[in-house]
Amino acid sequence: MRIQSCFRAALAASLLTLHPYTVALAAAQATPLDRPAQISRLAVHGALLDVAEVGGRLVAVGERGHVLLSDDDGRNWTQAEVPVSVTLTAVHFADRQTGWSVGHGGVVLQTVDGGDRWARQTDGRALGGALLEALRAARAAGDTALADKLQRFIDEGPDKPLLDVLFLDGKRGFAVGAYGLVLATDDGGKRWRVACELLDSDEDRHIYAIRKLGNALYLAGEQGLLYRSTDGGNRFARLESPVEGSWFGLIGASDELLLFGLRGALWHSDDGGGHWQRLPVDTKYSFAAGLVLAGQGFLLADDGGGLWQFAGGGTPHRLENGARFPLTGLTLAADGGVVASGFAGTLRFATSGR
Repeated sequence: MRIQSCFRAALAASLLTLHPYTVALAAAQATPLDRPAQISRLAVHGALLDVAEVGGRLVAVGERGHVLLSDDDGRNWTQAEVPVSVTLTAVHFADRQTGWSVGHGGVVLQTVDGGDRWARQTDGRALGGALLEALRAARAAGDTALADKLQRFIDEGPDKPLLDVLFLDGKRGFAVGAYGLVLATDDGGKRWRVACELLDSDEDRHIYAIRKLGNALYLAGEQGLLYRSTDGGNRFARLESPVEGSWFGLIGASDELLLFGLRGALWHSDDGGGHWQRLPVDTKYSFAAGLVLAGQGFLLADDGGGLWQFAGGGTPHRLENGARFPLTGLTLAADGGVVASGFAGTLRFATSGR
């Protein structure tokens, strides 16, 4: 180990003496998992896939490893330091200082200073040992379907994107993604384990969202994937999906839920997902994000830039304000306004008008 460390140090020192072109070429050949995100004035106009509010600060994440911060409710943004340039798909905070972001290449990043700086916790390459450990456990349990799935993950390499992340507190969290990939941690991400055994052994559909709504955890995803856990994530059981289309998320308050997805699919439940009722919406676009509005029902954003409000007991209506680009995320700003992320940056708006 000491010899390897000395070798790496010597190699790093030797690079400093190389021709600048050689150094630039080596940097260009580094993979996005190894190449830090570039600071760019155009980042505020790039594709941002998720946005969250924590302690009065807004944090948005997106393509090329961009993480943007706003301390004035989304009017102005600055760019954070990020060690990767892969697309980041989701962000979640356990408290005002500690948060996580996930993305392509199986990457998990953490911040402990409210988003100013981010450090890599793991990625698809580093998860090789965790996959082998999970594979051995599946084989020992005689679960051939799960073992086959884990072996495919190993054979195909570290390219699986993570699509959402959720922490129940500062220690216990989950990350979910493509082909039924589930990661879990009990120590704040110091160690991530492959936890696909929490779902049915043969589950290989993409998981687009993990949410804690009331006392339950929910998973929603591709081709009608729908799971619920009532024991804090120790086990997830299938929920009967109202249709087989893909679900991109769900929002709710107590037992009232809205499930949304492909081509305007929108379903309402008042019993925690036991039964569903379709809500007719006149749109061809897919709902990509949702938000609970205190005293005003629910707000939804679609991939055509449209914003929809549902107050319960009626029909969802489209608001006059919206965007000219696909929207991907919604959050409430500290001043009570709503901020959306999307394919051309962010957007602030109010919800009073129709």
